[in-house]
Amino acid sequence: MRRIFLIAILTCLSSTAIFSQFTTDEITYGNRIDLENSNSWAVGGGFSNFIMHGDLRSIGTGDDTNYFNFGGYAYVNKMFNPLLGLEFKVSYNKISGGAQYFSNESNYFVLYSENKVVNQDNLNFEGAAYGAELNLIFSFTNLYQTAASKWHAAGYFGVGYHQYNSTLYERFSDGRNVEIVDFGFNPSRNSQNAASSIYLSAQFGLKRRLNKKLDLEFRTGMYFNYEDHLDAAISNKQDWETFFVSSIGVSFKLGKKKVFTIWGDENGDNRGKFQIVDTDKDGVMDELDIEPNTPAGVMVYGNGKAVDSDKDGLPDHKDKCPLEYGPESNEGCPLNVDSDGDGIMDGKDLCPATPGTVENRGCPKPEPNTNNASNINNQIALLATSIYFDTNSDRIKTISFSTIDKIVKLMKQVPNVKFLIEGHTDDRNSDRYNLYLSQRRANAVRKYMIKEGISSDNLSAKGFGESRPKFSNENAGGRQLNRRVEIKPSGSLE
Repeated sequence: MRRIFLIAILTCLSSTAIFSQFTTDEITYGNRIDLENSNSWAVGGGFSNFIMHGDLRSIGTGDDTNYFNFGGYAYVNKMFNPLLGLEFKVSYNKISGGAQYFSNESNYFVLYSENKVVNQDNLNFEGAAYGAELNLIFSFTNLYQTAASKWHAAGYFGVGYHQYNSTLYERFSDGRNVEIVDFGFNPSRNSQNAASSIYLSAQFGLKRRLNKKLDLEFRTGMYFNYEDHLDAAISNKQDWETFFVSSIGVSFKLGKKKVFTIWGDENGDNRGKFQIVDTDKDGVMDELDIEPNTPAGVMVYGNGKAVDSDKDGLPDHKDKCPLEYGPESNEGCPLNVDSDGDGIMDGKDLCPATPGTVENRGCPKPEPNTNNASNINNQIALLATSIYFDTNSDRIKTISFSTIDKIVKLMKQVPNVKFLIEGHTDDRNSDRYNLYLSQRRANAVRKYMIKEGISSDNLSAKGFGESRPKFSNENAGGRQLNRRVEIKPSGSLE
């Protein structure tokens, strides 16, 4: 029980510190409230009724008597946003009750004075308790309604401390109420005239908005006491206590603004009926559409983003070659550059710097008696020119994975050959950044190949940045070709 109390206290304090940092930017509301232009402080107070449920109780007692214990309370609270707040509350209550219906099987009260009193229906206790508590406020209404207008429900969860001077009595048939022991007084305690305890509480509050400044509030809650002597008795019947407090009062909202945090707009919720808005008529509502202004008739993905079939970064409605990969600088079409003059444009030429044939995709035909390993190495080098990355990223483009898979199959045919994966960039950005980016890209290719079954001992990766251009960086086409990966044999396994 003690451990539960300590954990609850720490949880309450840490939750308060975390929730106090929230803003309306972090919690989305359909009817946003500008915290800087709203009141967030309030004070309140009212009357309360205390009901004991321990060894002795206030209702359903053995002498058929109900004990009504009235008191009062006052609080100040601060709302951090429409959902969360913090409250400091002080209270005073009369406390009293009578004996429960016990069986006659050796049930007895063990008093603080170590005397023993056999339980009888004529036992009762009286006293007063005063204390303070710290509560975390959680709005149930604003959790789903976004801004309360007339009624507001909330939960209050916290920890408190109170002192009390309970006294146990025995009431006789002639009307005498004889004191058995004053539990509140004990010379062995530091606080001789009052016992004390901490407690946990879970409360439910319901407010009715009266006007701009005043709210009517009803609250009821269950409290768990840390000690077993709030009712002036400790017994072998029950070793922990609970009590209930219900109250009614008013809350006065401080500040000169017209809006209070939990209520939102003074005139209530004027949003009208909920409507689904789809500005661009693409079938995705604006709240979920990351591109809410796509032209009419454009095909989009589920998140509202325009379809890009060839994954070249240019959506189909802007891409002049929507099914062929091409740079944005060339309106999405393959580059019309033929560097080696073999009649095959560089965008489709696996050997853009070496004249070749159409049948061999721009590469020269292999010599009839060429070593098989050498042919495989050449094919790998040629395929590597078709590996592409997202702009300023080491993320491999989707269209390149089929090419890498082909390279992996070829590498598995020469398991004794080691390969170096080189990363290269164009000359945009700084030397240092380009060197770092090229290394990340080479590492990304190596990591994927290892995942597909190539031994890590067979692969190494190195970035060269912009230091080894193959084409001119003066135009977009040349820069596109300089952003490349090269894969070369680097030796053999021993």
